[in-house]
Amino acid sequence: MISANREAKVTVTNLTKSFGDLLVLNDVNFNVGDGEFLCIVGPTGCGKTTFLNLLSKLMPPSKGNICINGEIADPKKHNISFVFQEPSCLPWRTVKENIAYGMEVKKLPQQEIEERLEKTMKLVGLTDCANLYPNQISSSMEQRVAIARAFAAKPDLLLMDEPYGQLDVKLRYYLEDELIRIWQEFKTTVIFVTHNIEEAVYLAERVLILSNKPTTIKAELKVDLPRPRNFLDPEFVEIRKKVTELIRWW
Repeated sequence: MISANREAKVTVTNLTKSFGDLLVLNDVNFNVGDGEFLCIVGPTGCGKTTFLNLLSKLMPPSKGNICINGEIADPKKHNISFVFQEPSCLPWRTVKENIAYGMEVKKLPQQEIEERLEKTMKLVGLTDCANLYPNQISSSMEQRVAIARAFAAKPDLLLMDEPYGQLDVKLRYYLEDELIRIWQEFKTTVIFVTHNIEEAVYLAERVLILSNKPTTIKAELKVDLPRPRNFLDPEFVEIRKKVTELIRWW
């Protein structure tokens, strides 16, 4: 289920992963619309990180395909960015140099790199610390640098693995709003994995709920609420309740 006015950017077909006799993912099928913000939730240990590793091509599937724009996903051809749970800044590069890294790997013209850098750093409020090193900024700011780096590369697909899981609640709320602002500016296709149900409903246009192992998609819910979203909105509370019940009762 994707919006009727969106083409499918990512198509996942029969995605299956086994480790020996252990079947982790079992015949997963779904589409992600161009520019969609999709959240994936599921019970602890269901294989959410394995799921992302397959989508990013860091790990080969046992069966099935991931396609981007109708072609089998290939990191040599497609631009796939990944934001991990832990900050992943390169310690020998400044904030500005870290954000530029993905664009340098893609060998973009220097002028374009500079233009994207200026826009991205301004958007995430990192201009004043452009020349600082990771050991001179907070861990939350490091994670903002990693997210800015991912968006600046203008990926075909951006994968996010619980990037705010280590942060306190107040800071997480602030960074979630910042993330939505960046996503709306860049119109990037995002798959965001989280164990936090409230976070998923706050961020997503659509939520996929995973089952226990062997993992498949148990349900999906559309989140058609205006932004910025209100945690106390009865519709928000109702959607959060539905997702919670789908995860709770197996």
